[in-house]
Amino acid sequence: MKNLFKASFEESLNLKNDKLINYMKNDVERWDLKERPVLLKILALALIGMLYGIVLFTNSIITNHDKNSLVPQADINFLPLSLFWILLVMYLVIWVYTLIKRYRATKFFWGYINTVNIFVWLVIETNLLFITAFLKPLTAIGMGIFFSIILLVGYIVVRSKKASLENLLYDTNKKEKVDEWIGKAISLVVKYSSIVVIIGAIWNFIFPSGDTPRTDVTGFIGFLAMWFVFDIGFIIAQAYLFLPYLLHGYYKHKYSEEYRNLEGQTQLEWYGEKYFNKHIKGTDKEEIHNE
Repeated sequence: MKNLFKASFEESLNLKNDKLINYMKNDVERWDLKERPVLLKILALALIGMLYGIVLFTNSIITNHDKNSLVPQADINFLPLSLFWILLVMYLVIWVYTLIKRYRATKFFWGYINTVNIFVWLVIETNLLFITAFLKPLTAIGMGIFFSIILLVGYIVVRSKKASLENLLYDTNKKEKVDEWIGKAISLVVKYSSIVVIIGAIWNFIFPSGDTPRTDVTGFIGFLAMWFVFDIGFIIAQAYLFLPYLLHGYYKHKYSEEYRNLEGQTQLEWYGEKYFNKHIKGTDKEEIHNE
């Protein structure tokens, strides 16, 4: 059985046929663009502040429950402040690890991992928020069924994309139906999402609504649907927008010298001066012409 992470260097080159990887390489991995590390740090701090705000809001569901809320007051807080600090420490540890491992040719790959990690953190907190709010009305059985459906759909999506990438790597020419359907759906969303937004804005302008949020059964079902779409959308996004580039970055790091020679760069150009001087220069890895 073919393994997703055991392809040879020659086989890993087949990933160049993936549209997302080509987009990342041609439009994102551009060394001629100036980096804005301060802006990225400010954005990261803003996102962490938002994650902290979610924790405070979850706590308020219990301590300051609104009598007009569509859900009863929660008894258990599944998102305590201590969990926020644990997740923050985990995120920082991974971030420091990526700083140690990255070099010039793979800096986008490691940065991409950190970006995805913070969104994973967001999904974890959002789900714990909803669990805190909806556990009592849904009951443990209902919550179990809800997540079982999400896990089943997620398994089908990830398994299909994994098989599709394996077929691409090993050039088996097999097609995954689920992968084709989701790929077409994503293309349609990208192509027509702006039209839907414009129509929605025009509709709200012509038929404005001053109603307050629904607090009846319809509103309850609407929140559950939003929660379900949020989780499934995240799984699909990670399978189709993260996994392919993760795989490419994995092989680019694993076969670093092979990819460097393929792109015709010196070790100094490929690794960058700081990484080259620390890890390459003066070792068996250094090539003669770099001296």
